[in-house]
Amino acid sequence: MMRMGLRLRFGVAAVLLVCTTVIASVWTLAALSKLSGLVTDTVRESESVTAVTSKLSGALEREDDAVLLVLAGDARGMTVLSQERTVVDKAVADLFDVLGPADEQELAKPLESALQAYRRAADALAAVAPEREALVHYHQKANPLLRRAVALTTVIRDRHFELARRTVTGAKDEATASRSAVLVITLAALTFAVVVAWHLTSRVVGPLRRLTRGANAIREGRFDERFEISSRDELGELASVFNQMTADLAEFRRTNVGEVVRAKNTLESTLEALPDAVVLLDADCRILSMNRAALRAFDAAGVRNPTGLEDLQVDGLDRVTIAEAIRTGANAAPVTDLARTIAVERDGTMQRLLPRVVPVPGLTPQQSGAILLLYDVTDLVRLDEMRSELVAVASHELQTPLTTLRMTLLMLKEAAGALPARERELVDTSLIGVEQLSETVHEFLDLTRIEAGELRLNVEPVHLSALFTEVARRAEPQANAQGVHIRSMVDAGLPSVWGDQRRLRVVLDNIVSNALKYTPTEGTVTLEAHRAVRHESGPSDRVTISVSDTGPGVPSAFRDRVFEKFFRLERQQPEDRSHARGAGIGLYMCRQIVELHGGHIECRAASDERGARFTVELPVDGSVAIPVVSEYIG
Repeated sequence: MMRMGLRLRFGVAAVLLVCTTVIASVWTLAALSKLSGLVTDTVRESESVTAVTSKLSGALEREDDAVLLVLAGDARGMTVLSQERTVVDKAVADLFDVLGPADEQELAKPLESALQAYRRAADALAAVAPEREALVHYHQKANPLLRRAVALTTVIRDRHFELARRTVTGAKDEATASRSAVLVITLAALTFAVVVAWHLTSRVVGPLRRLTRGANAIREGRFDERFEISSRDELGELASVFNQMTADLAEFRRTNVGEVVRAKNTLESTLEALPDAVVLLDADCRILSMNRAALRAFDAAGVRNPTGLEDLQVDGLDRVTIAEAIRTGANAAPVTDLARTIAVERDGTMQRLLPRVVPVPGLTPQQSGAILLLYDVTDLVRLDEMRSELVAVASHELQTPLTTLRMTLLMLKEAAGALPARERELVDTSLIGVEQLSETVHEFLDLTRIEAGELRLNVEPVHLSALFTEVARRAEPQANAQGVHIRSMVDAGLPSVWGDQRRLRVVLDNIVSNALKYTPTEGTVTLEAHRAVRHESGPSDRVTISVSDTGPGVPSAFRDRVFEKFFRLERQQPEDRSHARGAGIGLYMCRQIVELHGGHIECRAASDERGARFTVELPVDGSVAIPVVSEYIG
């Protein structure tokens, strides 16, 4: 048996509906056309008969008048009579043309006979000589025949009027019958359409509803639904494929749900085993999950059952920065920045936690999320504090012997006039070394004061030209030993900067010392100072100081990190490459001192993409503006 698909069913139904509509329309059009033709022919024939009979009646009356003229002895009578008889004959001929064969035998023939009798009587009367006798005989014999002929024309007109009336009545009855037939055909077509629609609906909509319920059952996790659709059309194929898919999903769930559960348990166990606090957040900063370490940490901080980032009200936790990091997908803070730790007291012990945000792309199909990690860096913070205390104690203890040694060397220098030149040079060199060592001790002391927030600046106007000269003089021995040239350029009319001259000299000493370490022989270290670039009209209220060298430069990945405490570039380079040594605190102190002055410091590449350029911006005339990153200066 041939399978009838949905497309074929809909096509057959559409063809049947169209055929039914076309047949009803054609039948109606034919009936209306027939009625229209019948009524038109009848009306046209009636109008023609009426016009001809009216013309014939008038012509007979005029012929009768001409007979009276002849009987009255008028000389024109015979001529007029001949003309009028011609008109009457023409009217009679027209009447025979418009009448049908039946009417010719029944109406026109008697009329023609009466007309001939009338004319014979009139001709006979015209032969009577006396006028009086002719008129008497006219009224007795001729006039009645004329009246009979005129009456017959009236009968013919009335007969056709009655026939027209009957035709119109028949057309009305025919129209009523046609309307009833059209109504019956329309109702039949409508009934047929309803039956077809109900059949198609029962064959299509019902199965689709059952498939919809099955899809909802699968969405709810019920894979035991099956669909019995006996049709062999496309819906039957869809039901078969749906049942197979349901069976496959049930099998997949049976075989894989255990693995998923084991993977989930493994992941949760792993998170619980981590010593650090882990909080999973979505893109809207809502908490999705957290491990036991996070619950204990926030519980110790007084935060219980948090649902979102705004609930994590912990001192030192920068929620705004974390939210921004979640939005942009960046880390909230470097792991090594111990200054951003938060303190949480737990079991009588102060615990230090370092927050960091790790982006989680594709957490859901619509958006990403992030993990907030709270690293336990208590031991690192304690070690850093111990190192800072050691530096502070060592620096403080070194001050006394250095002061004694410096006083001794100054006394030797006063009495060195009698000494040989070689010994005087040794005294001067020793004095410079003692001063450099004393400056280093002061730097370590300033470092401890900076970390404690107790560094105070001795602010005064500082002339950059004199400061450059002193820095170049202090760096000259090292430059001469390495064969490196030092250049100094200060714009004419450059105003003084407002700051602590000794500590600004420490900043330039550190930058120049670093530049000398990495500049090869015959290289150049350049100090420059000029007014900062400003896009608005008028002079800028900041001064730009730059120190550039011709060494290998600083890789772009480390240009921001060189200002971190104890960061050393040589640790990031290949081991087979020779490096200059350093403690890793010089540039860190430079940044702290510059920012205390309301300024800004950064590292860039030199003009030829070789070497490094350190740029410092400082306010002038005692104004402290918002730090502005200086433009690149070639």
